[in-house]
Amino acid sequence: MEITWLIILIAVIVYTIFRGKSRKKTLYSDDAAGELQYNKEVGENIHLSSPLVYYGENLDFSDEVIRKVLIKYFPYFNRLLPPDQDKFLSRLRKFIKTKIFIIHDVKGYREMPILISASSIQLTFGLDKFLMPHFNIIQIYPQEFIALEPMRILIGNVSGNTINIAWKQFLEGYKNRFDSSNVGLHEMAHALYYQNFETEEYIDRNFKNCFQVFTALGDRIYSKEKERSIGLYSDYAMKNFQEFWAESIELFFENPQRLNSHYPELYNILCDLLCQDPLRYPYHDYSV
Repeated sequence: MEITWLIILIAVIVYTIFRGKSRKKTLYSDDAAGELQYNKEVGENIHLSSPLVYYGENLDFSDEVIRKVLIKYFPYFNRLLPPDQDKFLSRLRKFIKTKIFIIHDVKGYREMPILISASSIQLTFGLDKFLMPHFNIIQIYPQEFIALEPMRILIGNVSGNTINIAWKQFLEGYKNRFDSSNVGLHEMAHALYYQNFETEEYIDRNFKNCFQVFTALGDRIYSKEKERSIGLYSDYAMKNFQEFWAESIELFFENPQRLNSHYPELYNILCDLLCQDPLRYPYHDYSV
């Protein structure tokens, strides 16, 4: 008798897990307007409250949809040659599938997971390791948000296993390509450093080895900028070397001409570090 009930209990548990996974696969859909919606099986009259949670493994965007979004909003993708665009799409799909997207709003749009993931692929496009598995959660806020300990207003940060991004400021970073400000690239730079130097897992050896060279030169430039700024870096970049690193990445992609003009050696080290060269692509020595 006890064995029979045990078998029944196991059967119920297996059924519940299977049913949950089956429902999860159809829980989200992508409508023509670009809005990420709960599937009709949830019910049209149910009020959805923030935050919305989307598992990347269930966001099965077509190549046509991803290309359309990238062509409209992502200049980096448009400059790539066709083979590199295919590589970018492949990496983007893999990256999305490994993340959970938490949207702190009553609506979510397909541009959110696609474009924020694309900023990470842009940064790591020349590297072998690009998934940053330590950061399995990406939180998206409509605009500035409040962080605790200490309490402050932010447009982005990296905390624990989570990357937090303010959507309004993220879009502004890609609309204005020459203001040297891009919160997506900034936070992904922090995450990339943390993945390679703090977690001690999924390490890109070329990145980690070259970063030592960047640190040696960057520390001198950081000290120089703190003493007498030439207006290239913001005051926030002078807060600490990690912010200097993240803002260097913003400059590298947003205003490579200016960075190369003021600090050509630093620009070249970043090329070697990331295995890509925005100024000379596709005529350079890297695979990207």
